[in-house]
Amino acid sequence: MITLKLLDSVAEIEKKVNAAIADLANTKIGNSRTEILQKCQSLISGWILLQPEIISLNSSSPDSLAGQFGLLPGQAASATNSIINAVKDSITVKIATFNNKLQGGITVEFQPANFLNILNIPQGHTPINGGDLHWMDWLLKRGDNIIIVNYQYDPKSGVGRSGLGHMIGGGAFRVPPQFSGTDTNNFITRALIGQAQESAIAAIFRNVLGA
Repeated sequence: MITLKLLDSVAEIEKKVNAAIADLANTKIGNSRTEILQKCQSLISGWILLQPEIISLNSSSPDSLAGQFGLLPGQAASATNSIINAVKDSITVKIATFNNKLQGGITVEFQPANFLNILNIPQGHTPINGGDLHWMDWLLKRGDNIIIVNYQYDPKSGVGRSGLGHMIGGGAFRVPPQFSGTDTNNFITRALIGQAQESAIAAIFRNVLGA
C-alpha cells in the first residue's frame, strides 16, 4: 500500500490550486483579447443596419429621413459607414487579472455615453445657407422637441437638396416621433442594447474561451 502524506495545509493547497487556475485563466483571456474584440466588432454592422432610422436615411422615398433632413446624394450611405466604423472603433476589451482568490474578469465596453464619436462625424452635418445643419444631433438627442418654427417639410420628388422634398412656410418641424432619439434612447442605444445583443456577446465568450 502506498501512503501519501500531505505536508501543506488545506488552505495552502487551495491557494496553490487557485493560483494555477488563475494563471491558466489569465493566459487564456490575454491571448484571446484581440479575437474577442474583432468578433464583437463584426456584430456592429448588422445591428446598426437593421435600425429603422438607418433604413429611412438610406431610402429614396420623399417621406424618408433623407428627405426631411435634406441630405445630399450619397451622404446617407457615407454617414452610415462612418457610424458603423465609429462604433466599432469605440469598443474596448478590458481585463481584470485573476488573483489567487479567483477574483477578476473581462469586460467589453461599447460606445461612449456622450456619443461624441457619432456626433463628430462630418457627414452628420449639412451646410445650409452659409450655416450648419447638424442633423445627427437632431436624430440622436433632440427627441420630439420642435427644431424649426414656422417651417414644415413638404415631401416632393425633384425638389430640395435631397431631391426628395423641401421646407415650406407654416407649422413647425421636428424629428418624426418614431425616429426621435434622446441621450438614453436613440438608434445607437437600440442597436446595442437588448437580449439578442447580450446573447450574441455571450456566444462569443463561449466560443473563444471555451466556456
